[in-house]
Amino acid sequence: MAEELVIALLGGRGLERALSERTGVPVIATTADDHLDVAQRLGLDGALVVGLSVVPWPHEVDLHAQGSASLPAYTGVVSWHALPALADALASAIAPGARGGAHVMLTAPDPGPDTDPADVVFLREVAEAVADRVELSSRSIAWRGTTRTPTAADALRSVVEVHGHPDIVECPVAPGTGGDPALLALAEELGCRLTTVDLGRATLLDLLTEVVLTVAGHELDDGSDEVDGGDGEDEPEPDR
Repeated sequence: MAEELVIALLGGRGLERALSERTGVPVIATTADDHLDVAQRLGLDGALVVGLSVVPWPHEVDLHAQGSASLPAYTGVVSWHALPALADALASAIAPGARGGAHVMLTAPDPGPDTDPADVVFLREVAEAVADRVELSSRSIAWRGTTRTPTAADALRSVVEVHGHPDIVECPVAPGTGGDPALLALAEELGCRLTTVDLGRATLLDLLTEVVLTVAGHELDDGSDEVDGGDGEDEPEPDR
């Protein structure tokens, strides 16, 4: 991989070395507070800095826009939730439960009541992509939190008490998301079986690697205005 590419990984502490080994480029973990300062420093030698978050949904959108506007060589990957490999991995993880008739509930953290509506449609889009890959007899989407509906707690209660499903598979969109203790306690109270599937760190690294290689090929190799998705599905979209 070309030496002139550098990755500024938002929230990526602890993943830098492994992702660098997989992609062949330097990876620096950043936070929202220091991301642009780090990106500016990394770009001083003429490197293309790719700003990327470890979560797949739109994250720090304004930060990426500011980087693209103020730094000479910065590309911010606003979101990678449309990556086909993410839907493939989620579908594979929930397939055993779905085949057994479990209700599948796809979840993400509550982004807060003031989030731009355009930045929350990802959850429905991911759910639809997963449903295209595995047959789901019953499914829903929900938010882990209290400000955006349906909340995961309310959705779980409805699935059990209104619709009568005793077996629920929760599928968080972000790899590395474990079970929610409060949701598990509610499941016990309701007398249902709740299983949370987590894609885990290895899958997260696989997905981030694909995002980086896609952006690198787009930015450094062909210079075109489109990223070839191969199967016609969306690829990570850089913000310029």
